[in-house]
Amino acid sequence: MKKIIALIAFLSLVAFGFAQDNMPFANVFKSKIETTDRGAFTKTGNNIKKGLQVEIGLDYEWTDSYNTVFKTDVFSPFEGKIRLGLNKYIEVDFAISHRQIHLNPWDDNGSFPEKSYSYWTPLEIGLRTQFIDSKQKSKTDASLYLALSVNNTMRSAYREDGTFRPDVLIDRPSYVTPEIALFVNHNIGERVVLGYNAGIRWTGIEIDGPKSAKNPNFVYTLRILAHVSEKMDLYGEHFNSIRVSHSPSLGMNIGARYGVSQKLTVDLNGGVGFNTSSPDGFAGLGLSYKLGK
Repeated sequence: MKKIIALIAFLSLVAFGFAQDNMPFANVFKSKIETTDRGAFTKTGNNIKKGLQVEIGLDYEWTDSYNTVFKTDVFSPFEGKIRLGLNKYIEVDFAISHRQIHLNPWDDNGSFPEKSYSYWTPLEIGLRTQFIDSKQKSKTDASLYLALSVNNTMRSAYREDGTFRPDVLIDRPSYVTPEIALFVNHNIGERVVLGYNAGIRWTGIEIDGPKSAKNPNFVYTLRILAHVSEKMDLYGEHFNSIRVSHSPSLGMNIGARYGVSQKLTVDLNGGVGFNTSSPDGFAGLGLSYKLGK
């Protein structure tokens, strides 16, 4: 049922966006919302140009499926990204998040105890190079993204009191994993943007023994975004992360952005997963602020 509801909402957004684009207006429409990645799985193909942009927010996701041993709640009180625009075409990104995980077993009398732990995600350092600009007689923005994730926050398998941490925290030296991706936006008229991402990401996480740490995740997203007004955007997107010999993590996300000012944008998003490898649902909110021109 949730898949049907999500699909109806997504198609409704697409129809609304195209309807808005075909409405007659006295003046040429121009969105006043700055480019941002906040709240979306699909990253924009448009760089921030020159300056500094801070994108922060929080996120909550849950998995209540009976196909799992635990009811899982993941709260991320901090999701942060700093985007530094060196010039019109080159941008450096820094991203990190803090996650608090609570595992509650379905069987209260079973052998699985309730667990809670928290950790910082790897620090992601990325270089985004925009090679197609819609302001240069084109309807497309496209960027190549190259990133390294520094995995040094999950190195200890034991707490200071000697108790064992969950398997996600593997006792191993610090290591670095790469990512390469393509971010693309196609402007369809003045009010509709079709965006998609495609990339390969290595995480270094062991699933089926040490050799599995070398297997990458193949990631893609597809998004329709509508400028419903000069200060508001609505979007719907599909996301998927595929690992060799494992179930993909796929779902749908819907969000809204509002331009409080020329430099400040607030956002709200929520979505559902479509299989047991994905969370049952998630929601988030945040803001983006641009420093400089």
